[in-house]
Amino acid sequence: MKTKTITVCAVFAAILCVFSMITIPTGIVPVTLGFLGVFLVAIILGPKKGTASVAIFILLGTVGLPVFSNFRGGFQVLLGPTGGYIWSYIFMALFIGILTTKVPQNKWLAMLKMFFVCSGGAIIGYALGTIQFMLVQKVNLSGALLSCVIPFIPFDIAKSLIAAYLGYTLKKALGKIIN
Repeated sequence: MKTKTITVCAVFAAILCVFSMITIPTGIVPVTLGFLGVFLVAIILGPKKGTASVAIFILLGTVGLPVFSNFRGGFQVLLGPTGGYIWSYIFMALFIGILTTKVPQNKWLAMLKMFFVCSGGAIIGYALGTIQFMLVQKVNLSGALLSCVIPFIPFDIAKSLIAAYLGYTLKKALGKIIN
């Protein structure tokens, strides 16, 4: 791996750390900018570098650095009720990175595609995170959806819109620097 690639992945992992620490406490599952960070990292860096950046972020938190929501860190966070949302970031980044590698030439079509792909990524995060939440908290699907998904849909639609615009703009601006 080239030094430039390692540096780019480390910088974007650091950006993801900052995004994930920005939290609005709302009970067991807080509102964070983690999904937005993953969306942007995946769009801008693509599947390989984006997934590597997300993996670095998760490893930093796993070893105890307080990079997860509410300045938490440690392996126990990944095993807790919200851990599934965190480790789902890897699958989200891979999915979004692959599907946004090639985008239409038209700016608006490209951003529309990115919006829908990010929304699909959020669904992956919801699915994996909700399964772990159900297992750890011992709640049924409807209880988990009411706690972990439904209240967050408006926020994640907004994050997908922001990611589509910023992702398109930053990918175009940073293209030569990060590749």
